[in-house]
Amino acid sequence: MRALSASFIVAVLVIPTASSALADAGNLKVAAGPFLVNADIDQEWGGHTFAYLLEGERCLFFSAIAYTPGGKSWTALVGQYPKPGSNDVGRMTPIPFTESSIHNVTQPLLLRSKDGYIHIFVGVSHSTANPGYAPAKLRYFRSAVPEDISQLVDRTALFPQDAPYNRFHLRMNVGVSRDGCHAALVVLAISPDGSVPFNTPVVFFGVRHGADFTFGKPIVYAEPMSLFYPQVAVTDAGTVVVGQVWDNPNRIKTRLLHIDPHGQVIHREDLPGETDGNYLCCDLRSAWGDDRSRLILSYNKWPKNGAKCRHEFWAYRPESKTLEQIRSIPVAADLANYGKWLPISDRRSVFINNPSMGTLHVWHGDLLGEGSVTHSPLTPTDPRLLGLAGTGYLFIPNPLQGSVGRAGGAWCGVDYILRRKDAQARGPDVFLLFQLSFQYHLAIARRDPARR
Repeated sequence: MRALSASFIVAVLVIPTASSALADAGNLKVAAGPFLVNADIDQEWGGHTFAYLLEGERCLFFSAIAYTPGGKSWTALVGQYPKPGSNDVGRMTPIPFTESSIHNVTQPLLLRSKDGYIHIFVGVSHSTANPGYAPAKLRYFRSAVPEDISQLVDRTALFPQDAPYNRFHLRMNVGVSRDGCHAALVVLAISPDGSVPFNTPVVFFGVRHGADFTFGKPIVYAEPMSLFYPQVAVTDAGTVVVGQVWDNPNRIKTRLLHIDPHGQVIHREDLPGETDGNYLCCDLRSAWGDDRSRLILSYNKWPKNGAKCRHEFWAYRPESKTLEQIRSIPVAADLANYGKWLPISDRRSVFINNPSMGTLHVWHGDLLGEGSVTHSPLTPTDPRLLGLAGTGYLFIPNPLQGSVGRAGGAWCGVDYILRRKDAQARGPDVFLLFQLSFQYHLAIARRDPARR
């Protein structure tokens, strides 16, 4: 599948064939790729946190904003890329927003319900007389048929539109239950007249009716808390929200809030940040497959001046409301960027990140235990080998948004920066897919129940 505008690809982008030899990085290999999805997008802002890549049974689904020089128009994109062996075709479906007052449009957030429908959530903010204030509205679309985004239907009317919680500051994310029948969208509410305190956290709970989610009135679940970049897990024991809290700009930290079906917080806990610096969790996943009885948090400690950086892994059990540190791994500051954790067997897992905007790196081994852990670059992702300037964000589909996977492998998306890009521009960027394989295949049963 080629981009909407890709006349410069041949001159700039050199992509090896998918049949190239496997490149080893410990327990993880690049089995195929990279595959070009789009070469004319805005930078995938916030990609280390938000859900811009989704895996279905037959296709991968991807979201972005179309690149427009000068940013004078706003078109959201939702694309699909057929998985190997699928008879589906690649598509890119635009969602244009043409109002003259538009200030910004978010990359669409993606959910997949169990029957294969793709649900799409976009925030559209509008300029006001106050240049520093751009309240936003939420838009909801759904694929017309399962596993195919060639036609979308606008279901925004299923979001409550009544005041006071109908204008937003677009730090938001969304999750879906294992059975696909319930969804939760968390976002920060604001108001032009100040009647709603700036950045009031609200949650919309959605219930499946037919092919759609119908959302109830938003519920305030916490006090205003500056910026909040959330991740969402809808579990049998309630909705777990893990987010970045910027109340103190010198010590940005991570907060976990566990919300019951009525919007009441039943557990709240901040992860430790001992000194000034960044202490952020940018990845929340099920510990095994889509079993949400144990959630894994990839937590990065990045103290001021880069001293004593660490990759840490924590576990939260929604049933018992307990949060515990599993492992803390020291790391050099230039390798301390955020990333994604994946289980690959009953004893082994991998953590992938993109330090210094370059080649992806992999930590592999007994990350959730006391055994050995090794580290190596994932060479085929080196932007220099692809004729590109650097990497932006890294994406791996997550079951918390309804993604499905397969034993022994995963898909990874990467937002690459073109060499010809202006230093101040938001694009154009290139989105590539890599197919990963694991040396240790997922086990059907866990040998050690205590590690569940």
